[in-house]
Amino acid sequence: MVQMTDTAIGRLGVFAPLPPLMTPEEILENALPVMDPPSRMSVTDAAERYIRVQAQGAWQSFDRAMTPYMVEPSDMTQSRRFKTLAFVGPSQSGKTMMLQATALHAPICDPNPVLIVHMSKSDRDKWVEEKLNPLIQNSPVIRDRLGRARDDDTFSRKRFRGMRLTIGYPTPTMLSGGTYKMVLLTDYDHHPAVLGGKDNPEGTPYRMSLQRVKSYLSRGLVLVESSPAYQVTDPSWRPRETAPHEMPPVGGGVVQIYNQGTRGRWYWECPDCREEFEPRFDRLHYDDALEPGEAGERAEMECPHCGSLIAHRHKMALNRAALAGHGGWRHETADGRCVSIDDAEIRKTDVASYALNGAAATFASWRDLVANYEEARRKAEQLDDDTDLATVHYTEIGVPFSPKRGDDGDIGATFLRDEGHDLPRGIAPDWTRFITVSVDVQGTYFAVQVTAWGDGARAQVVDRFDITQPPADAPNAEVDEDGNGRTLDPAKYIADWQVLTGLGQRVWPVEGETYGLRAAGLSVDFQGRPGVSDNAEAFWKARKKAGQGTRWFVTRGHGGFRLASRRWLATPERKAGGGKGRSIKILNFASDQVKNTIAGMLARGSSAGGSSLILPRWMTDDGLEEFVAEERTSKGWVKKPGIVRNEGMDLSVMARVVAEQLGMLRINFDRPPGWALGGQENIHAVALEETEDGKATDTGPAPRRVPRKLF
Repeated sequence: MVQMTDTAIGRLGVFAPLPPLMTPEEILENALPVMDPPSRMSVTDAAERYIRVQAQGAWQSFDRAMTPYMVEPSDMTQSRRFKTLAFVGPSQSGKTMMLQATALHAPICDPNPVLIVHMSKSDRDKWVEEKLNPLIQNSPVIRDRLGRARDDDTFSRKRFRGMRLTIGYPTPTMLSGGTYKMVLLTDYDHHPAVLGGKDNPEGTPYRMSLQRVKSYLSRGLVLVESSPAYQVTDPSWRPRETAPHEMPPVGGGVVQIYNQGTRGRWYWECPDCREEFEPRFDRLHYDDALEPGEAGERAEMECPHCGSLIAHRHKMALNRAALAGHGGWRHETADGRCVSIDDAEIRKTDVASYALNGAAATFASWRDLVANYEEARRKAEQLDDDTDLATVHYTEIGVPFSPKRGDDGDIGATFLRDEGHDLPRGIAPDWTRFITVSVDVQGTYFAVQVTAWGDGARAQVVDRFDITQPPADAPNAEVDEDGNGRTLDPAKYIADWQVLTGLGQRVWPVEGETYGLRAAGLSVDFQGRPGVSDNAEAFWKARKKAGQGTRWFVTRGHGGFRLASRRWLATPERKAGGGKGRSIKILNFASDQVKNTIAGMLARGSSAGGSSLILPRWMTDDGLEEFVAEERTSKGWVKKPGIVRNEGMDLSVMARVVAEQLGMLRINFDRPPGWALGGQENIHAVALEETEDGKATDTGPAPRRVPRKLF
């Protein structure tokens, strides 16, 4: 430490010593790398010589044989033939290692400024701390070239001798200034589609990056790597004969850049017929009738030329053989042939593009790939919820996802009426296993729907009505001389909610039977005008006190397709600032995901049997229109232009959520629970008798008998 006496003040100052002065020799040593000519060493050769990577918990030398398909894309980043290199592939396929090897090639072999652009600031910091820093610190030659000053090694900058490596995130300022030899865009499909505000859009991150490398002429390059994350915009698209490697049209991202380029695909040479083919997920041969895990265990790759089956244990050998010349990357020509990158007939473009299918990725097993795909596919078929299926396509297979459109986009009131049922209003079909009642809270009324459920999630609307008048003993409910009174006000009067209590005891007759069913589950919406949530909480507590708390649910929907859970029962957290939280559990659900399910059920029609939703023909056209009042967008379901009421869809969503919460999807119908038994053994069954006026009345619980099996 250095001590200095301030004679004017009489104090002793203590501060850290100044850094030692650099000698001219040291300054020259640091400056000499700038004068070195670029090395002719390829990215892969340099990585094997200088970079150490972590594998199975230990740091060891980089090995090109671990991910052979990354050799050509990595080395092509140094080519002067292309201005862009695009790589599309699944997660954990080696894309990030390619980007790191390319970035660290600069301080070793070609000192020039490089910019890496990550998804966001937090993702950038995490990536630098967990991936880039350990790689540099465990690679001695690279570490020795890193500056020793405090500002030489930060989250946003690495200063090596002779060059700087900048690490940023996509903002207009980051990509509007600076000159770089290379700009590397990682996880590009999670970057903003356009930088700048609505009033002053400046362009896509990719186009803005191209401007940053212009000064380097043919030596400048933009690298774009990502797993796809945009849906297919044209489900009817099919590949052309002259473009066998083209990917389907999407709304943005790396796939669009890939389609502009050479469109390279990774090929294997069949061990039997010696013909080359692309190892793709859709060429995996397995029995989809088996359980997902068992189907994955038996998955084999089928050669499209001779039909021979290749076991998973041969994947690594075939990848390495492709690197040795028995296969490899094949790019398109103008007439649709597939050739190597150095062929003179390759597509004339400034973009070298590559797409790797997850079936060939080193770190992806066919067992897990098939098992995850089958689980997601079956969930999509059962729930019409393709969220997990899309994730498998994007992150595990590495291809854009085309959502199933079916007929739900074309159905209307006419279709629903043609496919409807003819049962009288209020009568449940003979196949009914249980009934749900859903209540949507509106400004001046309760919208109510009664739904019958059968085997295979089959559903049918039994009744639909609005409750508009408050109870006679509710505040200000008096009727004047002309018979006029106030309308129901769920947000203001808790007493108005008493009109719902009778729904818990109401019985709906079953077609052709001498019994009816009470609702196994009833739900009421938690959201609405100020006051609705408080009254909904008070109403549920009253139902619980009356012994009906297990049958009644308070529900709340959340929009968006990216929610982690489809439904969850939880107590609301305390309000910000320490305010009082709710003391009840709310049945939350992902409304847009469940709307996918309802739309699919409606589109199946009456002929589909299981997992369809059938509406009554006695319903008016306006009532039927409520079930098709919304359309699906990329961000969620929204009302169609000019539509006011959509209660039919919302009530059906609430009914489905309650049915699933009761356990509908877990029922073994050979041994169903008491609430889902067919016949008078159902715990909610009530015997009926005919009165003189011909109307059925409730005579109490039905006498128990052996249930009959419904088919």
